[in-house]
Amino acid sequence: MSTVKNHQPSEQEAQVKDAENSTNLSSSQMQKVLPQKTPLQEAVENFMVNTLVKDVKITIGKQVFECHSCVLRTFCKCFEQTLLSGKAFTLPEDKISAESFLLAYNWMISSDSSCQRGNLLDLLVAAEYLDAPKLVQSVYGALNDERFFSNLDAFNCFTEACTKGISSVADLMIDRIGKSFLVFVSSDEFRELNVNVVCTLLSSDLLGVHTEVEVFYAGLLWVISDYTERKMYLRRVLRSVRFELMPPPAQLNFGDRLNEMTPYALDLLLFLLCVAIINAQERTLHNQNGIPQRHRIYIRDPLCPYLDLLENRTEELSVTMFRDYILSLENEFDEFKARIVELVSEEETDEEEENAEENENANSKEGDEDEEEEEEDIDVDMLSEETEQDAIM
Repeated sequence: MSTVKNHQPSEQEAQVKDAENSTNLSSSQMQKVLPQKTPLQEAVENFMVNTLVKDVKITIGKQVFECHSCVLRTFCKCFEQTLLSGKAFTLPEDKISAESFLLAYNWMISSDSSCQRGNLLDLLVAAEYLDAPKLVQSVYGALNDERFFSNLDAFNCFTEACTKGISSVADLMIDRIGKSFLVFVSSDEFRELNVNVVCTLLSSDLLGVHTEVEVFYAGLLWVISDYTERKMYLRRVLRSVRFELMPPPAQLNFGDRLNEMTPYALDLLLFLLCVAIINAQERTLHNQNGIPQRHRIYIRDPLCPYLDLLENRTEELSVTMFRDYILSLENEFDEFKARIVELVSEEETDEEEENAEENENANSKEGDEDEEEEEEDIDVDMLSEETEQDAIM
């Protein structure tokens, strides 16, 4: 009886066998054998910071920054054609500070740069001076991010933007905080505003109020909070109030109480009430001519204690009632914003109805044209059939 000996494969045969087995494995079964490489962006940043030579010098005041010309040319349009390697440039300190330039340059060379909230406006000024659109967009994105930029931050930013004359940021911030105007009136920050910022705020179309009387009282409270120093600004502040938007009974109530005021306040309020009557007449003419008018954002807070007075008893709304109400709103930004309801003005309702009617008429007209085309098609078919019949006859 013969026996079969076990065949021992040679080393070469074993390697061939292993290769055949590996080709039968799916890609998901194969183990990763290559080490993980550094992401491209991180590799480029490391090369730029550690290897690439800084070939230009930027001087601002007494500080000198060594920079990469390729970076500045890439991000700053003002350097696209003018910045040459090996050159030195001086930037005006009154246009861009050394600290804000450093913030801007760090943003350009790093994907992990950061900026304190208090420095965002300075960074924006630098970005606009350098004509760096991507950085400008990044700063605006941060300013509008409610996760990191609270309502109070937005209010302080609005104040700073007004002081520095950055109207675009002021408009952006007031768009965010406008509906919470009454909450801000209750804050210390409002009472500490300078007169220019107060007038800018009270003149905005984006204030969320129940009635224009609240704007009037807010201005008065700001003046009264430091009357000795601010009485000279009473005229400027009250000119920001749109008395013509007040209900006539409220206007008459203020007129009846003129004898309770100081001579200066009496003359001023009497003048403003006369202006309000003229403006109201002009608004009526403008409405008849279809000219859009400026309003506020009218809201309703279900917890407002004088809500029942707003329909036809606004003249009973006193400054004491208003003061007590705003004191109850202190620091209630989120709660207030969540519960208020924005009203739609009659003009907006009429405009929406007109637009809907125009769309309906346009659709109706298109439908009629389609029907006429269909009828014309049928007539053509009938004529062709008659023509065929005549030919057959």
